[in-house]
Amino acid sequence: MGLLMLTALITAVLIAFSFKIIELLIGLFSKHHIRFAVYYWGALLIALSLFIKDNFVYNLPHDFLAVLPLCLLILLINGLVARRSGYSPRGRFNTINFIIAYPVLEEIAFRGLALPVLAHNETFGALSGLELGYGLIPQLSLAVIITAVLFAVSHLQYYKLNAESIRFMGFALSGGLFFGLVAQATESILLTILMHISFNASAALYSYNKRKLAKQVETAMPSFREGGNRFCEKYKDY
Repeated sequence: MGLLMLTALITAVLIAFSFKIIELLIGLFSKHHIRFAVYYWGALLIALSLFIKDNFVYNLPHDFLAVLPLCLLILLINGLVARRSGYSPRGRFNTINFIIAYPVLEEIAFRGLALPVLAHNETFGALSGLELGYGLIPQLSLAVIITAVLFAVSHLQYYKLNAESIRFMGFALSGGLFFGLVAQATESILLTILMHISFNASAALYSYNKRKLAKQVETAMPSFREGGNRFCEKYKDY
């Protein structure tokens, strides 16, 4: 592996795990500020975007029509899959971060910075030549695959390794592949941010409705049992 390839790969890996690095550093000085690690991470990513040339962070998407079929497919999958994702943010602070902060910052980190770092390397950025969807889906590159894998593995930054986190990693891997295709084709993360937010918002909404329904059932059960007891008491002598 050449020096430039190795440098690009190491840079992408460091970007992928930059949230955990920030979290560990904050923990050395103040445990209280760990809950705000996502915002310190955002500041770091913005700073990196000023030094990494030809990134996808600030670009408007070009060749939008070329990725329109894929974007529509992703939105459809988002709606179908989000309810089975298992994501269940609790509290206003965590929910807002889940719906807004994490999608935006993850897209900046993985598709805005790590992907172009790899894609601008001749080996990682070369298109595979694999035609997907009869030409309706952009061609895959090694850069997209690597960032998708890093995106999946990096989700262990937020969760412990268990069956649930493995499911989260599966969703992240598929999302990383789809979002990577769109970002590399358009050289922009604007569309992927919107699609990422739509997935997280759908998952959060479904989780909220599910908890609300469960709470209503739980609240109704005592009244139902009390009414049944009164009925039995009234007619016990018949």
